[in-house]
Amino acid sequence: MAHLNHLLRDEAGDDAAFVQRFAHSLEIPVTVGYARVADYGRRNKMSTEEAARWARYRFLGHVARKVGAPRIAVGHHLGDQVETVIFNFLRGAGPAGIAGIPVHNRGVVRPLLGVTREEIENYCSSLGLSWCTDLTNLTTDYQRNRIRVELLPYLRQSFNPRVDRAVAQTAEIISEEDKVMDHLAAFLLKGITVEEQGELRVSLDEFLSLPLALQRRLLRKVIKRQGGRLRDFGYHNYNDCLSYLEVPHTCGELHLPHGWRLIKGSGYFIFSKACPRDGVVPEVHRILNVPGETEIPELDLSICAEVKPYDQGYSQFIRNFREESYQAGFDYDKIQLPIFVRTRRAGDRIRPFGLQGTKKIKKLFNDLKVPPQQRDSVPLVVSDDEIYWVVGYRRGAAAPVTGETRHILLLQAH
Repeated sequence: MAHLNHLLRDEAGDDAAFVQRFAHSLEIPVTVGYARVADYGRRNKMSTEEAARWARYRFLGHVARKVGAPRIAVGHHLGDQVETVIFNFLRGAGPAGIAGIPVHNRGVVRPLLGVTREEIENYCSSLGLSWCTDLTNLTTDYQRNRIRVELLPYLRQSFNPRVDRAVAQTAEIISEEDKVMDHLAAFLLKGITVEEQGELRVSLDEFLSLPLALQRRLLRKVIKRQGGRLRDFGYHNYNDCLSYLEVPHTCGELHLPHGWRLIKGSGYFIFSKACPRDGVVPEVHRILNVPGETEIPELDLSICAEVKPYDQGYSQFIRNFREESYQAGFDYDKIQLPIFVRTRRAGDRIRPFGLQGTKKIKKLFNDLKVPPQQRDSVPLVVSDDEIYWVVGYRRGAAAPVTGETRHILLLQAH
């Protein structure tokens, strides 16, 4: 068993203790972690819900790797599925959103997804089992809660008493059809693309010959293949791309969110990350403020450094998330100050965390399939010849947090 305390409610500690007691009664090993979700959300401009979800799955993944578990089972039930489908529908999502929560995805399984909350509670009551209720689920501060507390009861009373099953049935149908379309899009993409130096060139004529629904899917796949985040692109962005590609101009580019560009050449198009100064990335080398915030405008990035005294709860948090791409924790007393943030240089090597020996940064980027045009803009946190952190990709082996740590250096990039 694993339980993460998000440190958002006064009762959260009682919930963690409840889980521990229940696990011990069944003689099941249990791991309890802690995450300062509110702080992380503010720093990274994420909603509390989004930050909590990120922290939760990172924690569960850490525990799974630690105990050698091939799957993570979570407790989403039918009500969660219905709320998710309606929530996504109201914000104008496509088939993937209307399909709702998958039964299994990337090592996570949801065995209770087809079971209602009432059925779960009745089952627990029949066995004399108690449970905890998160009172924040009953408030209407969040849209998802309003769907649960206000909209669904109204739909059940005024339209269909079995609306939950109807919505879940629709989600299941769309989910299966979405999988078929996705496989078809992946097959078609292979036939109309050529990869050259990390860039995916898409045949313009063959792309435009496809139905509109497949064009949108192929755009999503190309963005994802090139390292873009799908959540950064909305419906109007895809429409802008499609309209631009249909215009009979031979070449040019369309600027998209977060520095991405759609570049149209003669008979092809590509998605590419815009680089500063017309593609020339300036060399960066500056002292990292410890503690403090260091702005790196050349890379459109800042790194926040905090030094914290050793604390059991806080150190647990650091150990749980030491592999997170944009957050890394170190034993402050083992850091060789000053530390710098800079871009890569020829011959750079890193001692990857958890591995023996060293690896060239170039080889690391090759293994991680980092597009060549992005490699010169990846920041490195270094001291002398030691690379502590390849921001966004890997933590080095130096200065790990251990039971002997007295002070923790927490670095967060955003």
